[in-house]
Amino acid sequence: MKKQSPDALIAPWLSDRAPRSLWVVGEDVPPVVADYALANAVSLTHLSGPLAFDLHQPIPEAALVADPIRLEGDIERLGALRNRLIGDILCLVAAEVHNDMLYALGFRRGEICHTQHGELLSFHYALATYNHTRAWNNPKFWANPENWNKYWW
Repeated sequence: MKKQSPDALIAPWLSDRAPRSLWVVGEDVPPVVADYALANAVSLTHLSGPLAFDLHQPIPEAALVADPIRLEGDIERLGALRNRLIGDILCLVAAEVHNDMLYALGFRRGEICHTQHGELLSFHYALATYNHTRAWNNPKFWANPENWNKYWW
């Protein structure tokens, strides 16, 4: 099995999503992201520190959490980022972090990548697909379905 770098996971994600606006959360912007932003005229916003984004700031199409998630506080900040209703979020997570916390936020596990500091797991969140459609959640199964579209209350 070939060992992938984080850049090998980020580059296809950027190409597939093709965001026009992107937030990069972390200490540094990965070179692959900077190169992609220059080549594709992407509006890139770099957020460093404890996710102190302004609520009046326009919401981007995608976000990349460049620093690996290692602590519970990092997951809380990831949840705050997800709650901004950003369409796509990609993050890398240290192997010692419990995956259940990310699954609870609606993230899906991706591939494994390797860095100098160890193994990281990729997790992806897509607002459009995080919640599957349920057959029971429609007017057909509500109270008095025989009156649906007959009366206007």
